Amino acid sequence: MEDQHYNGDVWNHEIFRLFHLLGWQRIGDYDMDVIGEDGKKMGIDTVVSFETPLKNKPQLAILEAKRYKTTSFTKNLLQDWVTRLDAKLLKLRNSDKFYDTFPSTNNCTIADTGIIAIWFSDTDNYKNFLPKYKECLSQISISTRMRKAGLNKIYVMDNTSFMKLFSLQTEINTIKSNGDLNFTYSPRFNNEEPLFKSSTLTIEYMFSDAIFAEQQVKEDGKERTLSYIFYFGDLNYNSFEMLKVAYSKTIGWDRTKDILLYVYNADDEFRKIENDIKEKIFDTFKISIKRMTANNNIPSFIVNAE
Repeated sequence: MEDQHYNGDVWNHEIFRLFHLLGWQRIGDYDMDVIGEDGKKMGIDTVVSFETPLKNKPQLAILEAKRYKTTSFTKNLLQDWVTRLDAKLLKLRNSDKFYDTFPSTNNCTIADTGIIAIWFSDTDNYKNFLPKYKECLSQISISTRMRKAGLNKIYVMDNTSFMKLFSLQTEINTIKSNGDLNFTYSPRFNNEEPLFKSSTLTIEYMFSDAIFAEQQVKEDGKERTLSYIFYFGDLNYNSFEMLKVAYSKTIGWDRTKDILLYVYNADDEFRKIENDIKEKIFDTFKISIKRMTANNNIPSFIVNAE
């Protein structure tokens, strides 16, 4: 059962703090009862919205926070969470009462996106538990209702996703001391629309192995652009060749921009190809490589935030 030694509301607050640092907004309060189109109340952990290049309005989403021990988790539990969240989204979609209660939702997309944010609190057991979790995730069934009834997107995030985001935000906290940082969305991501820059990290981008960003800084009275790559993928030579291709298609070939490549959880094998990345793959660019470390604890800037 859910962790009895930890106030379940706390993880709800903590996960939104992380998303808020990444540009998301909260609508209403935490742990609310809202009215669906059937006139009945249902519990919602958090209603959120975020800017996205995929839509001409902010994306509306329902965030459900779950803090459990690995020993209490089952496939049936996850299936129940997915099924319930799917039903909540359908009931909110055409609920006039919901939109009247929270007028700002009228300026957002329809409620067709849900996020289940799971934090397994016994982090020492997480690595051994991960294969079982992945198997459970692969066995979740999705509703096959007719398209006219409404299709929803439900994202399931767990420690693996959050450890990456914790590392990303840790670096951003330092980087932003020199100026604002904007995430860069390529035309390939943005339905072939022009390059899009935003201080918001979308839910889709959170699952990417490579996150691109830029920052304008002033040095000696002159302004210049720093280009950032936050990389969470495989640490082999071919993967970094593919990363360069993705970078060039997103940012271009502007060699006047210094590149700062942040590599997640680099190991001894990575050190063997580090110079090749600089001298052979990104040889025509000025690039420096930094490391992001995996942190299996919720960082203090989230735990201690007001």
